[in-house]
Amino acid sequence: MAKVKNSPILVFPPAAKFAIVSKTSVLIYEDTEYCKMPELLARILFLFLLFSLLKSWWDQSGGKDNPLLDRLRVLLLISLLILAFFAPDTPVGAAIFGLIAFFFKPLGFSITLLVIASALITNGGIRNPAPRMILAALLVLILSSMPVVAYWFAEQAERDAAAAVRTVCCDETAAAIVLLGKGTTQPHIPNRVAIQLTDTGNRLPYAAVLYRKQLAPMVIVTAGPRRELEGYVGEAKDIETLLANNMGVPRSSIVLDDNGSNIRTSAEEVRKILDSRGAPRKVILVTSAIQMRRASLAFANMGIQVVPRATDFYTFQPTSGGSSRLRLDAGDFLPSAEALVTTTRVFDEYFGSFYYYLRGWQAPRA
Repeated sequence: MAKVKNSPILVFPPAAKFAIVSKTSVLIYEDTEYCKMPELLARILFLFLLFSLLKSWWDQSGGKDNPLLDRLRVLLLISLLILAFFAPDTPVGAAIFGLIAFFFKPLGFSITLLVIASALITNGGIRNPAPRMILAALLVLILSSMPVVAYWFAEQAERDAAAAVRTVCCDETAAAIVLLGKGTTQPHIPNRVAIQLTDTGNRLPYAAVLYRKQLAPMVIVTAGPRRELEGYVGEAKDIETLLANNMGVPRSSIVLDDNGSNIRTSAEEVRKILDSRGAPRKVILVTSAIQMRRASLAFANMGIQVVPRATDFYTFQPTSGGSSRLRLDAGDFLPSAEALVTTTRVFDEYFGSFYYYLRGWQAPRA
């Protein structure tokens, strides 16, 4: 799978304004309040539908047997959902949020259908709609595991970043290079001789290349603690070690943010760092192409101008004519675990973008 190596040169303005960025990098400013109105109405409509669903659920929970216990269960479940929505970084909130997200992934959705279908198998017979649910589960698994389908979903998610790659412009400078580093490294534990990069670790050498090109005087590494390990140094410290020891970035030019457990908190911490140093709120943002749109809008929502520099593309190199060319073979239609992982990551990003949209964490956009 070819990687796109070029870099986008698009600048997002502060959250007070938004821009429509054309292929020639022309910024067009519009009235923010007017553009926020459709998004606000959409969020209100969604919350109204959710409230109607919960109310219907509440009304049906008061059965003849133990109505109080049934409604206490509903209240507990509603409380957990609210916790997951407003505090997804807490241990309980993160667990619930992950469980909800599981059902929106191809594998989780298929397993849910199969479990429901299995409950409809009684006395050697299968009641409707169990056969259709089993067929739907198989189709979802097969299609989401086909490389050609995975590439298509990835291309849709990376469309903005790929368009930016085709934009020809000079190197844009900024106050800092921001590296979204969560999940890019594996910890240096006794059975590993060194800190290792994950499959999203291309961000580290790319950020180092941008620094050596003198596009910014410092690199802000934002990555939260490794919650799966007790008493272990944060991931941001591991990334600093790799940048300083192996990639030519001086430690004096690296600023660490150990609280960046998600894109939103990373944007908040980066703004605090810039303000504390009296630096302009303009950064070169380095993250994966799939994640770039949500990350850029989240930073813009915090009043930070963003020069997106995406890496870790799944799509193919643009051709000389400006469009991608996909050469298919028989293997692209055979299910594979790698393709399922790619499709799952795209759906994860869609779910995350929808959540950020509901929370109002994305800058208005046409």
